[in-house]
Amino acid sequence: MSKINDVTEQFISLLVIGFSSESEQSLREMLEDQAVRLTFVSSVEQAKQCILLGSPSLYSAYLFDNSQHYAANLSLLKGLKKHYQYSIIPVIFQTDLEHTEQIQQSLESGVYFYLVKPYTKSLLLSVLKACINGFSDQCTFDQIERSLTIPNQQLQSARFQIKTTEDARSLSCVLAFMTPKPKESVIGLFELMMNAIEHGNLNISYQEKTQLIDSNFLNEEIRKRQALPENKDKLVTVDFERKEGELLFRITDSGKGFDYKPYLDFSLDRVMDNHGRGVMIANRLSFDELRYDDCGRTAIGRIFL
Repeated sequence: MSKINDVTEQFISLLVIGFSSESEQSLREMLEDQAVRLTFVSSVEQAKQCILLGSPSLYSAYLFDNSQHYAANLSLLKGLKKHYQYSIIPVIFQTDLEHTEQIQQSLESGVYFYLVKPYTKSLLLSVLKACINGFSDQCTFDQIERSLTIPNQQLQSARFQIKTTEDARSLSCVLAFMTPKPKESVIGLFELMMNAIEHGNLNISYQEKTQLIDSNFLNEEIRKRQALPENKDKLVTVDFERKEGELLFRITDSGKGFDYKPYLDFSLDRVMDNHGRGVMIANRLSFDELRYDDCGRTAIGRIFL
């Protein structure tokens, strides 16, 4: 069994809200060998105090039991959206098949990750990895933001070409600094760039990525495929353009394209997968509009000013 920090390369702190004593004990047992700090609170009010009185970086994610306190949970999340520094912390809802109709409503409040009971340790780690990895570039963004000296209003248009994960991480942070809500847009920009690299240029299938994440070999496989003769010259082109009233981002890969429509929104079939939410999060969180051209080879995101 791989550990969460084998993938995230960081210590994880979870605020766990509203768990029963049985659920708390089960969670403790599943994560006892992981680099995870668990803070349990019984009520939404206690959670609110822990969140608002602490540093925004105190918790890596918020994990709610959504079975009994659904309305209160959503109320808290809507309140957190008013506090920008807390609103980008990823949220996981623990739910069951009797409450799946609530998922669509929860999505509107920024809940993109779900644990459907009953679940195994393997599935728990899978969802936690997806959750933490999807939002883990904030530290990188903060570092670049402090050192960036380009006045963001002066850049009107630009074309970039990237190849590696490191390229995608750096460029997404720089471009996000041009947007009104950089800590939200950086997530979608990075996800779309990585999709273009992994699935487009390197032809890593959805099923292959699932297995590679489970075995902790995704980064190794990316490097291996990039060194192949047929891939070594492939690049992802990223175009930025500032228009009247909007910012336009165009991300183009050299792949065969894909059926993007199922990934623009939530799918119960993929609810416990260890990836597959990037396009949805980009669509809902990072961009005001997101569409694809050229059979899925080009992602076009708009952010209104």
